[in-house]
Amino acid sequence: MLKIVDLAHVMFNVTDLDRAIHFYRDLLGFKVSGGIEGQIVWMNFGQYHDDHNYFFHDLGLYQVPNALPNNYRKIAGINHAAFRLATVEEVDHAAVYLKDNGVMILKGPLTHKEDLDRYLYVEDPDGNVIEFVSTTLPDFPEGFLQRPVAEAKGV
Repeated sequence: MLKIVDLAHVMFNVTDLDRAIHFYRDLLGFKVSGGIEGQIVWMNFGQYHDDHNYFFHDLGLYQVPNALPNNYRKIAGINHAAFRLATVEEVDHAAVYLKDNGVMILKGPLTHKEDLDRYLYVEDPDGNVIEFVSTTLPDFPEGFLQRPVAEAKGV
């Protein structure tokens, strides 16, 4: 069995890179770390310093010619990607901010019963579903981890 220690990145297919960059960079705050003109863009949360030539990324946008089919929510493929915000209030603020900027709100803000995360589901310009979450639990994640994160990652 493999021992996966972290999620490295998520890649989304998009039909218009410029439009997708605007959404993820200008509305959601991702930082562009590199790319290939007209083909792919790599983005991160801004956690890496800039004195290197590596395109470290948490999110990738890959340009494709075809949009999602009408039944995309009923066929196999990625369902959504979830990004954690620092506070419940930020999830609530995101709903207002994104709606004011023309983003399709699918559901929320509400609170999941299964993990007590406050959540908001939206669509990016190509119909990819994005979830924003923040825990309502006061001792998350430390109170729920089997061992410290650094130890789990082998640090």
